[in-house]
Amino acid sequence: MNDLSLFLRTLEERVDPTALFERVVGGPCDPWQRQLLNSTAPFAMCLASRRIGKSQTTGVLAAQTVSAPDRTVLILSPTLSQSTLLFKKCLQAWQAMALPIQKTRLTQQVMELENGSAIVCVPAGQDGESARGWGVKNGGILIYEEGAFIGDAVYDATLPIREEGGLIRLITTPGRKGGFAHRLWMENEEVEKITARSTDLPRMAEKVAFDKRFMPPIQFAVEHELRWMGGGTPFFDPSTIEAAFTDTPELVLKGDIYAGIR
Repeated sequence: MNDLSLFLRTLEERVDPTALFERVVGGPCDPWQRQLLNSTAPFAMCLASRRIGKSQTTGVLAAQTVSAPDRTVLILSPTLSQSTLLFKKCLQAWQAMALPIQKTRLTQQVMELENGSAIVCVPAGQDGESARGWGVKNGGILIYEEGAFIGDAVYDATLPIREEGGLIRLITTPGRKGGFAHRLWMENEEVEKITARSTDLPRMAEKVAFDKRFMPPIQFAVEHELRWMGGGTPFFDPSTIEAAFTDTPELVLKGDIYAGIR
């Protein structure tokens, strides 16, 4: 009876990751989370604001995926600390599923299961060397976390990890223009593109309003409005510079100081 109850309780979560998400988080999915969790596209990219729930969503996606046998979820992050924190999110989601599938190996970055599946969270490094030896196929997922901050050389080395039937998910806040993630978002029509903008979400209204009052406008535009950065960040905000000029200046010479310039 206990086995039957467990099967019935987890059946929906094993089929629909949004059901697992809502139980783990204790609230409904945002539209972008529902789209990302349910996407079947071979390659999907999610451009997201900071603190919007990327890591939580990635953790649920990873846990739900490895509940099926022989699936690998390989997650590449820019740094070791990001990989470690993200792996904790994956473990939390897996423990919440409470499936009778035993772990055969558990480290700070790898969980291998007796059903042949595994979750691996490693730093991307400079050349993707840390991902060597892993393969993603048949429903497994290769995830680039904060992919705009991962170098092009890493993509060159790790995209071949995806084999037949494997999926790729690139989840990131905007970075600088010109890199692989920026080109993918702007130019590639074959990738499913998902927008997760904090200014569109009522649950983030207080944070958005606070940050708008205190953040430099350029930083706010990047982190909340999903604006990609150019090759360099200007010292002065463009609106400040524009306000310093007038079309009809009235210049009054006072010693060596001109009044009337605003």
